[in-house]
Amino acid sequence: MKKLIALVLCLALSLSLVSVSFAEGVPDIADTYYAYGYDVGFWMDYFFHFYGEVPGLGRVFYAGYALNQIVYTGTYEIVAEEREYTCWPDRATQTAAAEGTEAPTGTAPYTVIFYDFDGQEIDRCGMDETHLYNDMKTLTGVGGDNAIYSLDTDPENSAFANEYKSEQAVVVLSLVNPEDDTATLELKVNGKYDDLVVLYVEGTYAMNEDQTVITLTPDDDSDPGATLTLNEDGTYAYVSTDGDEVTLAVVKEAEVAYQLKGSIPVPGMDGVNADLICDLFDDNTAVIYADFMGNRMDIDQGTYEIDMTTYSFVLHFATAGDLTTEGYAADMALNYKADSVDPFGAIEQTLAFVTE
Repeated sequence: MKKLIALVLCLALSLSLVSVSFAEGVPDIADTYYAYGYDVGFWMDYFFHFYGEVPGLGRVFYAGYALNQIVYTGTYEIVAEEREYTCWPDRATQTAAAEGTEAPTGTAPYTVIFYDFDGQEIDRCGMDETHLYNDMKTLTGVGGDNAIYSLDTDPENSAFANEYKSEQAVVVLSLVNPEDDTATLELKVNGKYDDLVVLYVEGTYAMNEDQTVITLTPDDDSDPGATLTLNEDGTYAYVSTDGDEVTLAVVKEAEVAYQLKGSIPVPGMDGVNADLICDLFDDNTAVIYADFMGNRMDIDQGTYEIDMTTYSFVLHFATAGDLTTEGYAADMALNYKADSVDPFGAIEQTLAFVTE
């Protein structure tokens, strides 16, 4: 929780003229953007936003692929290690290349290592003073892979400015009053908060050094602020400047308990399939969606229960209606049918139970 909450110390985006400086022999890329894009009738954008040091967490990055549809966040470090790369210099060169032609290779003087917030390495790539050589396999998104990302020296006026401003304000801490589920508080990665505990208030927040006290400062001086103090049991004592006192609990996101998986043809792409996935969560909700190279499109949602007499899943979808799995254990399957789901049309596909 401390690692997660530390992310709230990220400051607002810096949209001024930027440059790369050096510290201890490696580039300091704090508060910079590296971007790549191309015209497909509209501007398709991919970018990395590198924040500065976040106390207790490290240097934070945000990666937004395909107009912020695919997002990664975590921490990073730069090391003075050369790294070979295989990247296309631009989209025109990539699309004009003959089938089987490989992207050009080179050697970058530095390596950027990306981590999740638990300190586990996600991926790494090469960089120099003005380029990020993104040939990563894990931290990637369709259309933005094996490409050279360039330092944006004027983010406020660049072709990518709208996407920078659309950077997702990821919620890093969500709290609720257990006695009133409409009384919520969300702290976001961009340093803003939405407070519906007593009144609807927006503002910014800060945290003390050991991350046990959070101070909420409203945007409007006429609105009440508040202080949250972490209790030993993991709840928070909320006290507003108007004198309201409430105990808030952390909202725990539902986790996938079971999964079934199949495939579905991608419209307009002969012979190309997307994964068709049904996630069954531990709060008894269900969602089915198509996933094509990291691009997700929700198809249906609902609830489910387990029939303990037949050991099957009974699902209740908004579009497909009531469905029940067939078979048992590793042989279990879901025959999903829906009359019309845009853009797939009528769907009739079989999803197999995922055992790993």
